Amino acid sequence: MAKTPSDALEKLTAKLDNRLKGLLAPIDILQLSRLPPSRLLHTALPNLSLIELVSATAFAKDYNALYTSMFHGLERERPDLIISRLQQGSAGQRTGLFPYRIIGLRGPSGEAIGAAQFSILQFASEGGNYAVPYLQYIYIRPSNRRQDLSELLHTLVLAVSTAEGTHPITSAHPGDIKVPFTLFETEPPCHGADDSARAIAAERTRIHSRSGSLALMLRRKLHGGQERYLSAHVQPGLEVGDPPLTLVWVVRPSPALAGVEARPQMEKLGAAVLKACYRSFRDEGFPEENIALAERVAGSRRVGAEFCTMPLGEVDRGMYVGID
Repeated sequence: MAKTPSDALEKLTAKLDNRLKGLLAPIDILQLSRLPPSRLLHTALPNLSLIELVSATAFAKDYNALYTSMFHGLERERPDLIISRLQQGSAGQRTGLFPYRIIGLRGPSGEAIGAAQFSILQFASEGGNYAVPYLQYIYIRPSNRRQDLSELLHTLVLAVSTAEGTHPITSAHPGDIKVPFTLFETEPPCHGADDSARAIAAERTRIHSRSGSLALMLRRKLHGGQERYLSAHVQPGLEVGDPPLTLVWVVRPSPALAGVEARPQMEKLGAAVLKACYRSFRDEGFPEENIALAERVAGSRRVGAEFCTMPLGEVDRGMYVGID
């Protein structure tokens, strides 16, 4: 008998922990999936025993080792800061701050095999109220890759952001909320000190591009009708005294926007979503002097420029290296 979307939804719901079941009950999860439900039934779901909202205890005990193995020190936030943030959230001490969530995946034996760590940027802009997930880290255990688990996590990040965005306690603008895309940062395809590193960056770009993701950039008009493209990304250093980092912002449109021209909406929201992103850095405890410096650099780049989107594969070194 052919499997139907309702079969997939039933099996997916059965994997959710009680917190996620309650939170996502009113959300049409499958509408937010880039992959057909029949595929998820055969690829992702058989490899899972539980999908959970990760607590501070679970992160420290089960997810931290996987997280630290997947990212090197310069790009990895300190685990103690993540644990403290989760503890504050469970104790109700993050009132007025953007929600911070970790969605975790456990394998058949209960082991942690992947997670997505993200803040939900909530803001009002022309055209309505928005909740945009800022995806800081997404990772899958190497032995569980090619099982569509990262795609499932992307779907659940949108679903949780939609649910939190309409929640009267956690949302700055509860009610009619739009969740048009996910925001994250990545290395451009030309990034890296050697051929191996550049090959990894190029492969990551191809993966992002298949999902419809685009680079969120700045376009500055020059004399003679010429144009210059610059990265809009300036991330504060993680520790006091660390310099700002420039890579590339990426926007991944929600599958719920199928049939809608997403690029104008992404470009229109560029300034508002990045303003919210810097507020998120403050919420998460980045050093204030680092944030202020990053904001100044980003502001200088925006002078005389407008937000635009472009294919990730077209970003070159001249658009993000030595541009300030």
